[in-house]
Amino acid sequence: MSNYEKSPLVNITKSGTYKLKLIRPKAEKMEERFKKNKSGFASCRLFFLAEDGHCMTKNYSAEFGKGLAMLIGKLTGGYVEAPAQDCTIQQLIDFCEPAFGKKGVFEIEANQNGEWNGRPQYNYAVKKIAPLVDVKTESAPSDEEEGIPF
Repeated sequence: MSNYEKSPLVNITKSGTYKLKLIRPKAEKMEERFKKNKSGFASCRLFFLAEDGHCMTKNYSAEFGKGLAMLIGKLTGGYVEAPAQDCTIQQLIDFCEPAFGKKGVFEIEANQNGEWNGRPQYNYAVKKIAPLVDVKTESAPSDEEEGIPF
């Protein structure tokens, strides 16, 4: 079990730099996280998690897709065109798919924005993102590690 599964979840409450992983929604939560917004554009609510349990959710939509394109591009290590404003929900899921499970170093500005059910809510502005390559998972295993006999 990884640290991502062990630590209790705690909202990011202070501006700063965090190592975060973009978490793919569970199948049963996909419709809740990807849907049409009030303006009729495909939108998503993405969830980011740090090993120590710090987390944040951030909303993106195809209406203003440049921020989402920057996020996906930074996490996947390449340039990504913004999604079309008229993209479908499935197209937006497919657009985000390559970045699920990817990690980055995020410079976050956190601002409290009211309360919900007695708990403070936060708005997050992403100031900077740098991809974070996990050497353990991104490198190819050696023949010895895989137990290949030749």
